[in-house]
Amino acid sequence: MLKQQRYTIGVDIGTTSTKAVLYQEDLQVIDSTYVGYSITQTEVGMAEQDPKVIFQAVISVIRTLMEKDKGISHLVDFISFSSAMHSVIAVDEQDELLTNCIIWADNRPAELVAHLKETTNWKELYKKTGTPVHSMSPFSKVLWLKEYHPAILKKAKKIIGIKEYVLFHLTGEYKIDYSIASATGLFNIHELSWDKDILKLVGIERSLLSEPVDVTYRWNKIRECYAEEMAINSTTDLVIGASDGCLSNLGVGAMDPGETAITIGTSGAIRMVTNHIVLDAEGRTFCYYLSKDRWVIGGAVNNGGNVMSWLTSILYPEGSKMMDNGIETRLEQLNRFAEMIQPGAEGLFFLPYLNGERAPLWESEATGSFIGLASRHTTGHMVRAAMEGVLFNLYDVWQIIQEVGGPSKTINVTGGFLNSPLWKQMIADIFGRTMQQPTSFESSCLGAVLIGKETEEMIETVANYEEKEQIEDTVESKISIQYNEQTVTDYQKIIPVYQKLAKEMTKVRGMLNEAH
Repeated sequence: MLKQQRYTIGVDIGTTSTKAVLYQEDLQVIDSTYVGYSITQTEVGMAEQDPKVIFQAVISVIRTLMEKDKGISHLVDFISFSSAMHSVIAVDEQDELLTNCIIWADNRPAELVAHLKETTNWKELYKKTGTPVHSMSPFSKVLWLKEYHPAILKKAKKIIGIKEYVLFHLTGEYKIDYSIASATGLFNIHELSWDKDILKLVGIERSLLSEPVDVTYRWNKIRECYAEEMAINSTTDLVIGASDGCLSNLGVGAMDPGETAITIGTSGAIRMVTNHIVLDAEGRTFCYYLSKDRWVIGGAVNNGGNVMSWLTSILYPEGSKMMDNGIETRLEQLNRFAEMIQPGAEGLFFLPYLNGERAPLWESEATGSFIGLASRHTTGHMVRAAMEGVLFNLYDVWQIIQEVGGPSKTINVTGGFLNSPLWKQMIADIFGRTMQQPTSFESSCLGAVLIGKETEEMIETVANYEEKEQIEDTVESKISIQYNEQTVTDYQKIIPVYQKLAKEMTKVRGMLNEAH
């Protein structure tokens, strides 16, 4: 008798959407779907989302897969979860919401963080947690709640993140995986537990936080009402999984020390795998947990594809007509204009800090700017300078990561920026390295499933697969993006100019902030 095919589902709870991918046992993609949602930004620095909307998105994507692929719900072995980091939600004694989901992009703690850095030995906090002291972290957001909304903390039964919120509703238990916990700024990565001194500093009790568990932790039961809503068996296992960044590295096959992954979507990040905790003396890089013998170091940037979205909205105001009769999308047209311009945009530089910045500056109030603008410059120059600015900033982060963690062996690239042939070529030329573009679909979903398979003892460790050849066929099928030697030479002359400009602008930024 032929063995019956079994299935797994990877779910990625992201900033702008929740995605789900259905896989066969051999990790081939059967189907995928997603549901998008918005960010509420009704005051300066605010970035919040409705947890109920996100939870319904999770229910919806799983139900959609089950309805599209009827008759397999009883053959799904497990659902494993990836999610964005750095979110904060307060719930009361009845597990009802006291806040929305305050996400990584919320910049309201900036002033408190600046004061903290001036008055405390913040590097000691970083040494314990591996999380840079910045507005993005739950550490900073809890400080902000304590300062401006103490009544919320007083009423709170739990302070959780979005994955904890979703999994509590599905299982009835508050658990947090080591990977997400290691990105909170409240978690001691050396002891794999909440740090009592840091909790004392922010003024909360350990009981307010979820129980930390390893990334392979699983539940064997889903609440009946939600299992029915998702059209899946209530006995389907749920695997807690890890953070989206760490799982993306796993999903593209960047699992060994020195293997690097770059992602540019709305924002961006560079991550390198190490086999031990690696910290930067200056606190410029993060160090997050992936498995007992794998850590992910790197730097995340606030400004990626959102820079191009902003530029498109500026160059094509709402209601304006396109220049070429609507044959191309606006973004395609801007890419074509930029392709006509030589590297360096004829002396026009763009500092991409439109939304403050995490790495390499870690300045919540950083601002962007065009430098060197002249009457000879066109739309194409501005677009090329903006694209280059995003990559120059990431190049700076890459240099720091190599300084801290050693040289990159291979570099894998993922994210929406790969839809632009120009931007894709540009990253190879600026970094002076051949880039590997994985053909695997939704790397964080795949990474989540691989973590789930580890719990089934189908693999021994994240880096040492029993079925390694099969895994490599899936996660290591890649397209090479070759660099142009002459363009690399050109950029090696341009990059130091950008770096000097970025450094000089930090000196005048305070004056600019005072002027508005």
